[in-house]
Amino acid sequence: MEIFQGPWSNFLDYRDSAITVGSFDGIHLGHQQILQRLIDGAKGQRLRSVLVTFEPHPRLVLADSREPIHLLTTTDEKIVLLRHWPIDLLCILQFDRTASELSPLDFVQIVLKGRMGLKRIVIGYNHAFGKNRGGDRESLITFSRELDFQVDVLNPVEIGGVIVSSSKVRSLLRQGDVARAAELLGRRYSLKGKVVQGYARGKRLSFPTANLALSSAVKLIPANGVYCGLVHARGEIFPAAISVGTNPTFADARHSIEAHLISFNGNLYGEILEIEFVHWLREERKFADERELADQIGKDVQQSLATLEEYALLNKV
Repeated sequence: MEIFQGPWSNFLDYRDSAITVGSFDGIHLGHQQILQRLIDGAKGQRLRSVLVTFEPHPRLVLADSREPIHLLTTTDEKIVLLRHWPIDLLCILQFDRTASELSPLDFVQIVLKGRMGLKRIVIGYNHAFGKNRGGDRESLITFSRELDFQVDVLNPVEIGGVIVSSSKVRSLLRQGDVARAAELLGRRYSLKGKVVQGYARGKRLSFPTANLALSSAVKLIPANGVYCGLVHARGEIFPAAISVGTNPTFADARHSIEAHLISFNGNLYGEILEIEFVHWLREERKFADERELADQIGKDVQQSLATLEEYALLNKV
């Protein structure tokens, strides 16, 4: 997969292309359907397959009145995920105020057609683009008649009666429903970051934890609570009990993400870990003292192992 990253004005390659455009936050099952159609259509017509996305996410630039967005995937994570697909070109366009002023027609005519050789475009049912998201599938169909390209519109993907979307996945994660979010993503949701010094309370309680400082300030963190999951460290995968929140027993002001790697012994300070969330176990709560907290952590560890066994994941670590 070739990668272009920069302003659209720096891109100039007229090869005939099948293109899809969007934020693709999460690369969820709906996105994956679009990717497959893009690849199949490009091969059938001997076109170059091109995925066009944006950096940073448009809503981070436009700062509209809605709730600030938190992302399911950083740009680096998108690249890693997309390398599993045989796409010819990943085009990460710089999004700024100037780019946001492009009208729907200008974006299609100047950027997609003029710079990328658009011959076929694959979009989801609710696709919107251009200034103020003024363009939609009907606009594309109109433009296609004038500019000679095909429009392929896909129906939504439904899982258990729920339409798969990035906003729905975000909503589930904010509720702590990481298991349902995984069904819509097609993989477990994960966080990545560096292990930093904490208060060392876990070690004092006989359950040492790795405190994670996230690699991205805009990455969505699941709801506060205790989860079971898997941690990737030093080329291995470990079962883990994961705490997200403010440690109410100690009235911590700062929000933390801590993972107790159940079968690991050693020091991980300064190392990069990836935490996969498997299942929500319980809400965070305040305990009377450290002994009561330690007893509950012991139960959390046992429940984590039992739940991972139910998911048939223990034999994979």
